[in-house]
Amino acid sequence: MPRALISVSQDGYTYLSLNGATSRYSDTGQAMTYLGDYARATETPVSVTIDDGSQGVEVELDADGRIVPAQSLQTTPAAEPTTAPGSTQSPEPIPESTADGNPGPTSASEDDSADADTLPINPDTTSAEAGAGGEDYPLGTPYSGPAAPAPPKPKQKAPRKRPPRTKQRRLGRLTVPGLVLIGIAILMIGAFVVPNIVPTSAPETPQTINSGQQLNPSSDLTVEATDDVVPSFENTPTWEAKIPASASVTASDRGVLVVDGNALQVLDSTTGKVRYSGTVEESPTFAVDTLIAGRPALLWQVGDTAQALFDGESAPRSYSLPTNARISSAGTSVLIKSGNKLATFGADRLIDVPTPDSGSTPMAVENGELYSADYDGPVVATNIESGDQRSIDLESPADDLRIIKWISAGHGKVIALWGEQGASTNSGHRIQLVVHSLEDGSILSTVTTTTDIVGEMSWVRGQGGQRAYIGPYLFDLETGLLLVDTTRADVNLSEPRGTIVPCTIDNEAACLLAGQTAYRSDTRLLAVTGGGDLAIVDGADSTIRAYAKRPETANG
Repeated sequence: MPRALISVSQDGYTYLSLNGATSRYSDTGQAMTYLGDYARATETPVSVTIDDGSQGVEVELDADGRIVPAQSLQTTPAAEPTTAPGSTQSPEPIPESTADGNPGPTSASEDDSADADTLPINPDTTSAEAGAGGEDYPLGTPYSGPAAPAPPKPKQKAPRKRPPRTKQRRLGRLTVPGLVLIGIAILMIGAFVVPNIVPTSAPETPQTINSGQQLNPSSDLTVEATDDVVPSFENTPTWEAKIPASASVTASDRGVLVVDGNALQVLDSTTGKVRYSGTVEESPTFAVDTLIAGRPALLWQVGDTAQALFDGESAPRSYSLPTNARISSAGTSVLIKSGNKLATFGADRLIDVPTPDSGSTPMAVENGELYSADYDGPVVATNIESGDQRSIDLESPADDLRIIKWISAGHGKVIALWGEQGASTNSGHRIQLVVHSLEDGSILSTVTTTTDIVGEMSWVRGQGGQRAYIGPYLFDLETGLLLVDTTRADVNLSEPRGTIVPCTIDNEAACLLAGQTAYRSDTRLLAVTGGGDLAIVDGADSTIRAYAKRPETANG
């Protein structure tokens, strides 16, 4: 049985060592997601040690990627991985990809969900009690909009010297909205697998694909220092709310969700005042901004139940979920899968969604339609009430290209990889990353890239539904156009918060990317709400603060 080690280093990242190779992830949930995919793809159980430097947890994934109940044990810091985190090696690519489920109108990662103000929650530590596999599961973070991204491959760069590990750092407060609770992550992502296209054999080798567009904004990307808490925002908060040091917190337009043990609060993201206080039997495993029956709502899942707090209401509505239901928020509405049955949330109950034809993969629900596709397309939009269908033929970027992988659909866009005959997601060939309109299938943008850069990556939508990225490419979700290409810059992107993107420089220093500038900053940005006019930040002093945009840059 393969053994894997997940550990947290001083640079704040999670490192996964498997089969002699080490890869870096932004959190433990992403690493566990990769291992779940690996277990399913290889049909092999995996033994996993998770170590945050103070507490160790031994878990096992079965051949279906499911977690076997863990046994918690106190351990000394884990031994150094055999391969340095800066290495360009990575675990074997998985022959399947997951359809991401980021936000609805906003996000909770790959979308965002909530903010909070006064609850006793978990302190700055990597472990907390969770309800998916028993009390011993550590939390990567309990909230996520979409399924966790597929494991990214490290950039092809020379190995970097790892900072000295005199003492392994503990993770900060669980604030990143887009990450999935360990254990539940594996259950959530399995439902929305987009089939990799296995090309028919061809003697000729795929040729280099020329792009008609010059897409290299990376040359304009600059790195600067800043004294601002958030670039272009005021430094005096408009409101602040103290929360317990142990609290888990996430934020979005719909509110700030704070969870401390069994206590749950939702704060108004505009005022910081408490909108709702309640209790939960176990930690939430999913939270997202979404549209339900055309109305904006903050939705969170606890076990086999979900609650939705609609705008303008002071108490949430409850929904019963099928056992082991899997959720995706790739579209503006949430898609639920249980076995072969699909559903979405209605005003007061779950609404059945027509199951697509065999061989097709359901990708997203929005505007009353389910979007699905088989290997070569077209995309099929099925009215979830009448069952009527319409086909959306995708414009080809070139006559000799074919779809080799569906990346995602939702928010009016469908994203796919196109290549020549013989190309595949891990063949190392030049390909086209294409963003299409779901309205008419027309091409909105095309990026010439390689399978090494994006072949195994996921499309990550950010909070607010304004930005999305895959690998080094950041897109405007409203237009579908490429905004930034960090291929030549040493800037690594994370889940966007409105129009601002948390990032790291040189794999070490934290930054916030705004426009074409990466500002060095340790600010823990939770969300950018109010149409971009309010930034919500989690302070190191266990205080949530909101900062208004400067007048000269407001609405800019």
